[in-house]
Amino acid sequence: MRAGMWIDDALAVCPDLVTVPYDFKAYESVALEVYEILWRESDGECMGVSCDEAYVDVSGRCADGREDPMAVAEEIRRQIFEKTRCTCSIGIGSNVLLARLATKRAKPNRAFRVTPEEERRFIATTAIEDIPGVGRSAAEKLKIFGAKSCEELLRVPANDVKGAIGAKLAEKLLAAARGIDKTPWRVRPDRKSVGAQMSWGVRCATDDIAYDFIRQLVNEVSQRMQRLRICGERINLKLWRAIPEIRSKRGDYQGHGACDILTRSKQMREMSNDTELIASEALALFRELRVEASLIRGLGVSITKLEGDGAATSPGSKKKQQPTLSQMFRGRNDTTKVEEDHSDDEVEDIAETETEGEEEDVANTQLLTQNECDVALFHDSQAEMDSDMVQSIRDAFSAAARAYAWQRHELGRLNLSKRRRDTLSEDEYAKRAVMRAADVIAAHARRSFLRDGLGGLSHVLDDARALCRAHELLNEKYSSQGAAFIAAWLERLDNVETVVSGG
Repeated sequence: MRAGMWIDDALAVCPDLVTVPYDFKAYESVALEVYEILWRESDGECMGVSCDEAYVDVSGRCADGREDPMAVAEEIRRQIFEKTRCTCSIGIGSNVLLARLATKRAKPNRAFRVTPEEERRFIATTAIEDIPGVGRSAAEKLKIFGAKSCEELLRVPANDVKGAIGAKLAEKLLAAARGIDKTPWRVRPDRKSVGAQMSWGVRCATDDIAYDFIRQLVNEVSQRMQRLRICGERINLKLWRAIPEIRSKRGDYQGHGACDILTRSKQMREMSNDTELIASEALALFRELRVEASLIRGLGVSITKLEGDGAATSPGSKKKQQPTLSQMFRGRNDTTKVEEDHSDDEVEDIAETETEGEEEDVANTQLLTQNECDVALFHDSQAEMDSDMVQSIRDAFSAAARAYAWQRHELGRLNLSKRRRDTLSEDEYAKRAVMRAADVIAAHARRSFLRDGLGGLSHVLDDARALCRAHELLNEKYSSQGAAFIAAWLERLDNVETVVSGG
């Protein structure tokens, strides 16, 4: 067994497993006690990560050999256990990366230190997939070069690494493989978002219940923003939609189960922290998703682009360009330079403290449905896509094609359970990708039909069908991979024509 497993999978391994409901008040109470100890022992140099994980800087106590870092760690562990009866693991290193990796070696219920003399050997033997921020997908791509450990990775030409996983991740990974981590130490980092979400025990029988749930989430978000004296400009809605074909073996299972994660994001009418304005925008995004209430297994609302006390200020950035389909199948061809830094910067002892509990977020078990490429595809609202008919049709087609291509790409790389592979085939993913994008085509088709009759309807649908011939998905090299998607797209357009024209 391991942290983050599905309950059904855990029960298969351990039939006598006893499950208990969440006790959020108890978690909060214990977390506060733990943080009080960390804050006191580090003289305020404590950076929280979650309710049971934090980084603390104890270099002030250990400077000039005044105290031994391992002795400090053991004292912290002793105090936490006496106060809360919870065990904890502590990893010690000269930077955040090494401290986090050392924590893995410390589990369960120990302290482990990577000394400066041991750093090179320690990081050399570390598996690539153990580096924070590097998932199984990226690790699998690098195995074609025979690179499984950091030491083996450094033997691979940097350009090959960039071609396989992209320049940005390659830059971070190559630095990490040398034990270099320039993560800034900020006890109170600037806030980039304020949000609230829940995906446990969420069941909505009707739309009205879902609306009320969204209003409660918005109310919580709004109150947090008002307490922080900040306003936001962009709203994000996240929805867990149950996959009907996959049912839990346990009738009393209250988790979200196997879900597709849907997101929508839009610019609000004005910079605000007002409950009513945010609720109005959130409900509009929810209606845009058109999800049956009974399939909802979780909802989340967050506000970004903040201004005010404690908000991160960042210059306007260009919209992240999604990779082309050919890049997805062969690896991205980014051109960003990798800056190698071999300087021996002065570093401090950083300890990562983690109480024994969840090692990974449960979301990490759903890499296929929660991949960042997938959730970023449909951020544009209907109004934004409707601004230009030709462009919005092309955008809808490209977004759907990328969604399908990425899912197909991940199906071949992720170590999915047999249940997941059998239930969700390439044809099924093609239909799912097309279904959302086809709503854009349907909207244009209805307007053209009302304005110009069958001629207008045919014009819209002919343009949409023509994309299949012109798009790179049908280039000779990728035509076999795109067959399921093209079939699903054309079938969906036929359905749109039948519905709009009345048969």
